[in-house]
Amino acid sequence: MSGSFYRSTLGRAALPLMLAAASILMAVKAGANGGHFLVDDAATTPPQTCALDTWITRIDPTTRATVAPMCNITGASEWTVPLEYNLSNDELATIGLDYKRVLWASRSGPALAGSAGFRYNRVTSEMDTYYLNIPLSFQPMDSLTLHLNGGVEHDRPLDDTYATWGVAATFKPVTGPIWILEMYDNDRRQDPIIAGGARMNVGSTRWTLDLGLARDTQLDETAYTLGINIPRLF
Repeated sequence: MSGSFYRSTLGRAALPLMLAAASILMAVKAGANGGHFLVDDAATTPPQTCALDTWITRIDPTTRATVAPMCNITGASEWTVPLEYNLSNDELATIGLDYKRVLWASRSGPALAGSAGFRYNRVTSEMDTYYLNIPLSFQPMDSLTLHLNGGVEHDRPLDDTYATWGVAATFKPVTGPIWILEMYDNDRRQDPIIAGGARMNVGSTRWTLDLGLARDTQLDETAYTLGINIPRLF
C-alpha cells in the first residue's frame, strides 16, 4: 500500500497518495506503513485479496476524508484507487490511481518495490501530479523495520519535476500498538516534514486503527489523522 496522505494535504509539499500512503504484513520480512503515512513500505496486499484504507485528516481550517480501496488480483502487483473528499467544501477533490509491484524479496532479508501513480484534481478539472517511487524495507532486528524511499514527482500545474526521498522506522513491541516515526523531504523544500503515529488492533478483528501526527515547519502546518484499515474485503 502506498504512503501518501500527508503528501497530498500538507501544502502539496510532496506526492499526493494514498496512503495510500498503509498496510498488511507480507510473508517477507518487510514491515508495513502505507495508507496516510509519508513513507511507503516494500509490501503489497496478499495475492487474490482486496483491502481498504480510509482516514480523516484535519489541517486547520480544512478537513479531508480519503478512501483507498486496493486489490492484488494477479499475485504480483497491487492497484489502488484513492479518493479524497474535502469535507469543508463538501466535494470530491481528487481521484488517483497507484500501481505497486514487489521487485525483489526474501523471507530472511530486505524487500524492494516500485510504485507509480497520478492524481486528477476535480476542482480544476486537470491532471495534478505524477510520481515514481522506489521503497526499500529491511529488518535489522525482530521488533524494528526500516523503510527507505527514493523517487521523483512531476507537478503539472507548476510544470516542475523534483526528487523525493524519505526514511521511516516501524517498531513492533511484543504487546501493544505498532509505532511509526518518519521523515519526508524533496529538493524543492527547505525543511523536511516530520511525522509519527501508532497502529493498534480493533478488538478481536483484523482491522486496525491509526492515529497520526505530522508537522511541516516550513508551512507552519500540523496534520492530525484518524484512520481505519480493513486488510481483507474479499
